[in-house]
Amino acid sequence: PPIKARLLKHIRTQFQRMDRMITDILQAARGSSTEFSIRPHKLDLGELCREILSQMSEQFQLKSQEVETDIPQDLPSVYADRELVRQVLVNLLDNAIKYTPTGGKIEVALLHRTAQKIQISVFDNGPGIPEENRERIFEDRFRLKRDEAKEGYGLGLSLCQRIVRAHYGRIWVDTTGKGGGCFHFTLPVYR
Repeated sequence: PPIKARLLKHIRTQFQRMDRMITDILQAARGSSTEFSIRPHKLDLGELCREILSQMSEQFQLKSQEVETDIPQDLPSVYADRELVRQVLVNLLDNAIKYTPTGGKIEVALLHRTAQKIQISVFDNGPGIPEENRERIFEDRFRLKRDEAKEGYGLGLSLCQRIVRAHYGRIWVDTTGKGGGCFHFTLPVYR
């Protein structure tokens, strides 16, 4: 029974990964010819983050990764499309899992940046992004040379950028003081 349960868990994780990849490919194909059609509404971003982290807990456990969150209780709601924001968060977290070493740490922080914007940050302690490629990684099908052997098609981050821009937000990457990547994006506060 334990082997059967582990196999089922593995199958479910792989299915979810394939489903996300197919969604990314379809969205990228659709997004390259037209603008995104977003359906924004009042959204509790903290609740959505906790829900996604809970759903992805098996993936963190498979690599013995610690997840730390900083989600303030008094965070205002954002005005955003729930499913598209989910797609951005899942994509950034998938990348963090992929590039954070076994036993590493991933951090998710939400910050009421200004009266108009909430900032979402996903930190990892992986290899980081070289400064000369920090803009290019958001281009369609761009991959760092070191990552060509890893799974993926180089569509996820460009899709994230299109989604965030459709919400009048901004997405960018820098590195943490300890190396690693730190992806940030902003969404408008609900008024």
